Amino acid sequence: MTMLSKTLAPLALGAGLMASASVGAQTIALATDQPGTTFNTIGAAVADVISDHSDINVVVRPYAGPAAWLPILNSGEVSLGTMSANSAYQSFTGNNETETPYRDFRIIRAGEGSLMLGFVVREDSDIHSFADLAGHRVASDYGGHLSIGNSLRGSLEIGGLTWDDVTPVPVVSANDGVEALVADRVDAAWASLGQPVAREADTQIGIRYLPAPDTPEAEEIYQRNVFPGAVISVAQAGAAPGADEPTPLLSYDAYIVVHEDMPDEQVATILEALWEGTEDLWPIHRSLQGFTHEASVTSAPVAPYHPAAIAFYEERGMWTPEDQARQDELMAEAEAE
Repeated sequence: MTMLSKTLAPLALGAGLMASASVGAQTIALATDQPGTTFNTIGAAVADVISDHSDINVVVRPYAGPAAWLPILNSGEVSLGTMSANSAYQSFTGNNETETPYRDFRIIRAGEGSLMLGFVVREDSDIHSFADLAGHRVASDYGGHLSIGNSLRGSLEIGGLTWDDVTPVPVVSANDGVEALVADRVDAAWASLGQPVAREADTQIGIRYLPAPDTPEAEEIYQRNVFPGAVISVAQAGAAPGADEPTPLLSYDAYIVVHEDMPDEQVATILEALWEGTEDLWPIHRSLQGFTHEASVTSAPVAPYHPAAIAFYEERGMWTPEDQARQDELMAEAEAE
């Protein structure tokens, strides 16, 4: 059964974390960002592959963003989610909108360099660098989405600017910023490479991503403003609409996460399905091409792995003593008061 476009209203949710395995297929919810975003596309694809390759039926439950759904996953109300390493870092450390550390979620699989982000402008715009944003209208606020706010601040700093040097135009979500660009209410907005709403914008007005300076100094600014795992990666020419030439962009990993109490057997079933269906993910969206077998265990995790995931990767010779050392440090942090 294909679940790629299915969403589930809150009142129609079946059992989540402790879905019964005794009668037929289990049904669990997977939390994602709102439709039109990259992480909604990633989540829908993950749900589709798990549903197609196991007896677990996964339905997508969209929210405004990680700030809305991570607390619910952390409490066990939903069992599964897809998120950026940046959002996971903010959630786990407490460096988030609510200043609350969420320590009860666990990584089960990582996707390398899955998210690439940057400023997007109209194709015919005279803005060609971060510094050129001076005096222009720039989408801001993003409904308090801390990850985007930090990325914007870092990008302006790279361009030698602050918010005082541009005209901030508040928007409420990642999609709204791009829609404001189409409506000519802003001159630049923040978007991920291949974001569905950005693809649509390209058909309407033509878009172009601004290249980040591919320098150690720019990367250090991103790591300081956004999170320590931020890097600058070059999108290949034609990787998505708006990137007709090789384009350096802010980049970081993506995670599939679960509540810490998800049963080991259920985690193993999910991972077996994803392992078997890995290549089914790649054609759906460029951000899913980083979900390779080799990238499943990241060398720079920002939250602990689930024990069943560790066992899964140990069986495949992928879990190293260095991975265990990082796991021990993160578990000590998770268990600290």
